[in-house]
Amino acid sequence: MNIFFLGISNMLLYNPIVLITLLVHILSDFQFQSEKISSLKTTKLTYLLKHLIIVGLPLILLVIIFPINITYFLLVWLSHIIIDSMKYSLNTYISKNKLERIAFVIDQIFHICCIVCLYYLVGFNDEKLNSVGNILRLILFFAILGKPINIVFKILFSKYQVVENNSGTIAGAGAIIGVLERYIIGICVLLGQYASIGLIFAAKSVARYNKISENQSFAEYYLIGSLFSIICVLVTHIVLFML
Repeated sequence: MNIFFLGISNMLLYNPIVLITLLVHILSDFQFQSEKISSLKTTKLTYLLKHLIIVGLPLILLVIIFPINITYFLLVWLSHIIIDSMKYSLNTYISKNKLERIAFVIDQIFHICCIVCLYYLVGFNDEKLNSVGNILRLILFFAILGKPINIVFKILFSKYQVVENNSGTIAGAGAIIGVLERYIIGICVLLGQYASIGLIFAAKSVARYNKISENQSFAEYYLIGSLFSIICVLVTHIVLFML
C-alpha cells in the first residue's frame, strides 16, 4: 500500500511491524538510555557503542519473534549505526557552529525515514498483528508523550530556562509532572473531552501561582512549556490517528 494514498495513520494501522519498530526506536533512543549516555555518545566512542548496543538488543529480539523480517530489522539497526556514527564524526563541526538543535531534529527525521522506507523496500507485514494495530498505536502514542517530549523540550528550549534556587523542590519532579500532564491531556483528547484540558492547567497554575506572579521570566518559561505540551499531544494524536 502506498503511504501517500493510504495516509500516515492508516499506514501505521495496517503495517504493525512499522509501529513496533517505531516504538522500539522511541524506547531505545530515549527511554532506555541514561542521560549520561545521551550526552556523551556524540563525543566518546565508548558511549556511542553502548548506545548502539541498547538500540540493537530490542531489534535482535524482534528478529527472534518475527524472523521473516530479519533483513528489515538488521538494516534498521545498520541505518541507526550509520546515522549516529556520522553525527559522532561531525560533532566538532556541530558544536563549533552551535547546531545541536538542528542536528537533533535531522537525526530523528533520518531515523524515522529509514524505518519507514526500509520497510517498504524489504519488510513484510505479519497478518497476525493486524488485530492489535490500534493497541500498538495507543502504546506508541503514550510512549512518545513521555520522556521523549521532555528531552525534545530540553534541547529546543534550554536557552529560555530560568536559573533559580531549587532548594524547595524535588529533583526530577518537574519532568514527571510534565509527563503526567501530557498523559492526562492525551486521554482527554482520545475521549474527545477537550474542555477538560483547561482544568489541568488551572491546577498547575494554582500550584505555581506565587512563582508565576512574582517572576516574569518563570511565567514565560512556564507558558512555553505548557503550550509545547499541548502542541505535542495534539500533533502526535493527529499524525497517529487522523492524518
